[in-house]
Amino acid sequence: MRWAATFAAMLALHASAAFAQAGAPVGFKVGDGRLHLLGEVDSRFDSLVGYFAGLGVPSPELIFVPRAGVSYSLESPSTLVKFGGNAEYLIFSGLLSPASRQLSRLQALASLDTSFNRDGVVQVDIGDTFTRSDRTQNPSTGIGVVSLFNTLHLGVPIRPGGRALEITPRVAWSVEFFEPLLTGLTSCPAGDITCDPALVSNMNYSNLNFGLGGRFKFLPKTAAVLDLNFDYRTYWIATTANLPANIFRGRAGLAGLITPRFSVTLLGGAAYDFGATQRLAPIAQGELTYLVGESTSVSLGYIRDLLPVPAFGTMSNDRGYLNARLGFFGDRLTLNGTASVDYFTFFAQMGGVSGRNDLLIGLNAGPSFVVVSWFVIGASYGLGFRSSTQTTQTGINFVRHEANLRLTFRY
Repeated sequence: MRWAATFAAMLALHASAAFAQAGAPVGFKVGDGRLHLLGEVDSRFDSLVGYFAGLGVPSPELIFVPRAGVSYSLESPSTLVKFGGNAEYLIFSGLLSPASRQLSRLQALASLDTSFNRDGVVQVDIGDTFTRSDRTQNPSTGIGVVSLFNTLHLGVPIRPGGRALEITPRVAWSVEFFEPLLTGLTSCPAGDITCDPALVSNMNYSNLNFGLGGRFKFLPKTAAVLDLNFDYRTYWIATTANLPANIFRGRAGLAGLITPRFSVTLLGGAAYDFGATQRLAPIAQGELTYLVGESTSVSLGYIRDLLPVPAFGTMSNDRGYLNARLGFFGDRLTLNGTASVDYFTFFAQMGGVSGRNDLLIGLNAGPSFVVVSWFVIGASYGLGFRSSTQTTQTGINFVRHEANLRLTFRY
């Protein structure tokens, strides 16, 4: 309680000066848009930086992360261009686990989203996302792997005869390449491509997704939705360790506001793998959002999907989640929180179950305070829990605690 009172007093002292500067323009004007520069410093405690060779137990560490980035935004009735990118260097101090110094590395993130002819009958959307990180897009692997991931997408929204009906053909191409963080990850079954450092590159894949979406607004802010898409998954290295997956999905339902304060998404359908597993599975998405105000909202949702995955061919994911954002002092102070539960079921060839199921529980919460328009202080705590029926691999059975303090400078 004493800490809370001190924190509240600090916020009150800063609030009056910050309010006046909240709307101050920042960045450099470039054409019709603005270019912003970003500098951040993270200090982080991670209870589970990895399983080091010969250690065999979780290892905590203090990590320092300097980060530099740039963003650009241009928006008009006909054109949207948004770009953001940053590079960071993770410095593992070695103060708690000296062996962790070998994990120090460069990571990066970049994204581009563009829309052209937004006010016309035929719109064109093009975008790309690139990441290099140890938080991979591959659910079958755990700790000890770094991925290089890129996805390029193209969509063409078509609004014939007005804007009530929208039909969007689209295509996306994703690739992901894996490399080990360490050369001696412990407790990995011999020949397991999901964790053996010598074999993780066998999971490198290419994924083409073709889709067709439809929306019909039968109310001003509510629409009937149809979504059809097809995943064509191939692997760069020819090996029998990866089962082929070619998944077709079809979903339909509605999305939009049902009252001024509540919005809902309700979609249901089915997915079928024409690849190795030959599996038919129900899929669904449901989300309810309560809009308290412009800066405050709470969302509760559930998603079930059938996904391609290295080593197993396909898997189903049942995911429940809660997202909350609370804004105070004119959105100067925000409290953000997320909680999620995922249950993975990995399938084997011709409709069978591989015998592996994973449970993931995630929690992240913390405040962010805008001191002035160019300086933000943020803090967060994250909890990660993963338990697998494949008990012989420690990299997918763990409890992880992460505490973070972030200083952000943005012009």
